[in-house]
Amino acid sequence: MSNHSKGMLMISITAVLWGILAIVLKYALQRFSGNTIIWFRFTFSFVFLAGYYIIHRPQFFEILKTPPILGILAGLALAGNYLGFTTGVDLTSPSNAQILIQIAPLLVAVVGVVYFKESLTILQKSGFGIAAAGFLLFYRDQLHHLVISSQQYTLGNLWIIFAAITWAFFAVFQKNLVRIWAPQQTNLLIYLVAAMIFSPLAVFQEFQGLNLSDWLTLIFLGANTLIAYGTLGEALKLIPANQVSAIIVLNPLITLTVAGVLSVQKLPWLSSESTTLLGYAGALLLLAGVVLVVKKA
Repeated sequence: MSNHSKGMLMISITAVLWGILAIVLKYALQRFSGNTIIWFRFTFSFVFLAGYYIIHRPQFFEILKTPPILGILAGLALAGNYLGFTTGVDLTSPSNAQILIQIAPLLVAVVGVVYFKESLTILQKSGFGIAAAGFLLFYRDQLHHLVISSQQYTLGNLWIIFAAITWAFFAVFQKNLVRIWAPQQTNLLIYLVAAMIFSPLAVFQEFQGLNLSDWLTLIFLGANTLIAYGTLGEALKLIPANQVSAIIVLNPLITLTVAGVLSVQKLPWLSSESTTLLGYAGALLLLAGVVLVVKKA
């Protein structure tokens, strides 16, 4: 298999894992609090990553002895991203959260222009306009077909926007960190910082009396963080970053498809799904615009 094919396989795994993440989160939130889920995800990822590198690359732990301030800030930012996204999923729906979180790569592009002095092509500028039009269509459709209160929907969206903003900060910090440290080495510090933040917030009593389904759900969510970020890092080594970004942006289509199939089952924890054809059209426009922005060519 060529490096390009391996890279495409790696980023496809990331897209699929992130595509079904919001749906599994929605299910898990019926049993666990958001803070408990987030603590478990970061702790699970740190323990498994640390276990691997203790055996294979113990020198990676140098970053924990004198942690760089950017690494600590990246951990804080990713913790904020997880909190905002999880809360947004809880208050709205998986599809809504996955669509609106696509504001994040747009913000990263803006940061690239302002902070890294990058320039935008005509296609990228057009992408911003298309994304804005798609966002307005999707948002209008959701408002007109709500099965939850408008106040709850608005609050949920504010949390998702917060998640997008903190993700943009995380991306900037990470971009600077990987100039000095290996990506998985920085993840050791980032996961540890985030896990420590949520340790006093987690409700450990929720782990009492768990059945097999509960444990499998938690393990999937933990593995989702570990594997998705791992395959993302591998993909970035093998194929251009613009191809990686363009494929990641498409993961909401997976969410929309799976949520659409599950909605037929009338599952109570997915009752807030309310997207119509106009909403899907808006979502596709938004994603198309984001692809134009992140692809750069």
